[in-house]
Amino acid sequence: MKLKFSNIKESYLEIKDFLEYTSGVKINGLNTRIAEDLGLFGDDNYFLLIEFSKKHDVNFDKFEYEKHFESEGELFNPIRTLTAILASPLLVISKIITLIFPKVKIDLSFLIIPKMRPPN
Repeated sequence: MKLKFSNIKESYLEIKDFLEYTSGVKINGLNTRIAEDLGLFGDDNYFLLIEFSKKHDVNFDKFEYEKHFESEGELFNPIRTLTAILASPLLVISKIITLIFPKVKIDLSFLIIPKMRPPN
């Protein structure tokens, strides 16, 4: 089976455009993950697959969704939720400080806060 580079590139760009349009996030390469990088968790990524399969006439009947993605119920993590609630004031204060003093850099990477999908 011979594949032309132009066909592969065209397919890649079409899928990339679809994912960028759906997620609202710019894709920077082939290693982009649907949930972690694009913020499409649970039902969001499920409906993304359904929409993609309809648009491109792909049969996902035998695709085992649970093996590759977490369901909405699995996404709820009480520790992360509590951390996010407790960290909210810290995030607001750090944002205010960086707005007032643009040269100040505050590293909050130690917080365990789930990446959320950007608003549409």
